[in-house]
Amino acid sequence: MTDALVLQAEEKVKAVDRDLERFFDVVAATLTRVPPPLRWVVDEVGKGIRWIVEKIAEFRDRVGELWRRAGEPDRLRQVGTGWVERIGDVLGDVAGTVTLDKMRTNVEWEGRTARAYAATVPPQSQGLSAVKDVANQLRASLNSLANSIEVFWISIVVALSTFAVAAIGACYAAVTVVGVPAAVAALATGLTAVIGIIGATVMALESHTNTIETEQNAIMQKIHDIGRAWTMPSVGSDWRAAR
Repeated sequence: MTDALVLQAEEKVKAVDRDLERFFDVVAATLTRVPPPLRWVVDEVGKGIRWIVEKIAEFRDRVGELWRRAGEPDRLRQVGTGWVERIGDVLGDVAGTVTLDKMRTNVEWEGRTARAYAATVPPQSQGLSAVKDVANQLRASLNSLANSIEVFWISIVVALSTFAVAAIGACYAAVTVVGVPAAVAALATGLTAVIGIIGATVMALESHTNTIETEQNAIMQKIHDIGRAWTMPSVGSDWRAAR
């Protein structure tokens, strides 16, 4: 899905570039028809055009950053599913078999060490179940990040589409001398808006990415803690077959 959204965004940027080029051509042609008494309009429009050119450079810088953070939500979901299917579910099934009522150890063996081992069975089962819970948490975290990346690109496409409409409207307005100042103002407003939206959208994704990073660190710590707290039976030599 994201690949399609990125392609849409790229196409929108190309369309905006064409509309901006057309806008400048239309304005240039219209200004050649300004009568001498209204030559001051050319100077005022020139100021607006210079400001727009600066904003277009900023717009292109912002857009250039987008392609460096496309993301791979499908891959994130794949990794999360792999954790659950290959680790969580497998260990969860094992945990279901590591219970005293399903093991013959305490039937076939007896003694102090046998009792010590039997005491470790419930915690080990809980530890295996804890790994399954961690796998589910990891999948949820990765899916959340994947969803944020897709929302990010949907927002970018909407922002570019909105600006494309504004650029087309400015082109139509600029065909008359009277309409040029309004067209310049409209395009300037559209540029400011799209730059702001792109900036806010990038910041929102970065904020959520930082949140996910914190979640991932907490999950990794849980995995580390499970390993450290794994219950082991006391070593002994008094195992003997039960009579």
